[in-house]
Amino acid sequence: MAMSSESRARTLTAVNITALVLAVTVTALRCFVRIYLLKAFGVDDWLMAAAAICFAFYCSFSLSGVAYGTGHLVSEISQENYAEAKKWWYLCYPFYAVTMMLVKMSMTSFFRRVIVERMHKWILYLAMVATIISCIVFVFTCIFQCWPVSYFWDKYTQTGTCIPDRIVIALAILFSVINMITDFTFALLPAWIVLRLNMKLRTKLALCALMGLGCVASAAIVVRMPYLQAIASDEFLYDTVFVAVWSTVEQCLAITAAGLATLQPLVKLVGYKLGLTSRPTVVGGVASGQHIPMTSGSIAVKRSFARRTEQRTSAHNDLGLAAAAAADPAGLKLQPVVGEYTAACYNTSQEFLRLPSSEGSDLSQSLGVDKSRR
Repeated sequence: MAMSSESRARTLTAVNITALVLAVTVTALRCFVRIYLLKAFGVDDWLMAAAAICFAFYCSFSLSGVAYGTGHLVSEISQENYAEAKKWWYLCYPFYAVTMMLVKMSMTSFFRRVIVERMHKWILYLAMVATIISCIVFVFTCIFQCWPVSYFWDKYTQTGTCIPDRIVIALAILFSVINMITDFTFALLPAWIVLRLNMKLRTKLALCALMGLGCVASAAIVVRMPYLQAIASDEFLYDTVFVAVWSTVEQCLAITAAGLATLQPLVKLVGYKLGLTSRPTVVGGVASGQHIPMTSGSIAVKRSFARRTEQRTSAHNDLGLAAAAAADPAGLKLQPVVGEYTAACYNTSQEFLRLPSSEGSDLSQSLGVDKSRR
């Protein structure tokens, strides 16, 4: 039994509001973690914040369309409301595509800092380029599918022409397929690299699960595929509701999954405050300037150094800047942090890595670090 018009409209409204609240909340928490806990707000975070803003515009346009008649039959609303609702639907096209493009660009920026092998980086770049090109083609086609542009939503007061609906449907399917391919690329490639690292199996599985969260958005793409044919329907506002629903879910899942993968420091902090876990590893030291004893281990710094640290005592903490510089002629500045090591060097972003001594050399090799600098 088909859903009534009111039920379709209420479903789309509920999905839009829920998805918007979830995506914005997770993105806000991501920004809190990166700015206040890690103090490392990077390009990937800016891009994801931009994606969340675009998604907010998308949801607001979709909700405006519902207010004018999205989800209803042509016979149930006036010509003016039908044209207004279809105009808001039209505005959702570019914001959906740009949101997904920004999400993929953010993921590429994040994994580019983790992946060091040139072939793997080229795979990421190709996936991102494919996403950008398909997005541009999709947006350009959707914006100019009718001429004049306003003829898309207002066929009552003017004359014009539109490209065949099958072209728009074909591009929508192509864009969806490319999104699925890139989702699996961004999830499986880093997971495959992690599985090769010398670490505990439980840690490997946890990291792979976090990286695999990006695949969940592909589920929405698969479910949406059969509904894309509704774009050619004469009852456009009624039949395309589930295209809008699953497009909203896809964007929400992509933003949320990418954000959840960054919230581990916040989870540890909350667990510590509630007395459920030991002292968190990302707060206190750098921010407050505390000097806390440091256990021996290995520090790996992206791009350049792998240094061996010795047991840090109060005597080390009392050294002046001149003595510290003399003790560390390579110019690597070391600061103790609760439960982890902080390494900062010129032209290198701050990294937080805690590695057992037995694993330091293995990860150094995987990062391409020159052992002679140790």
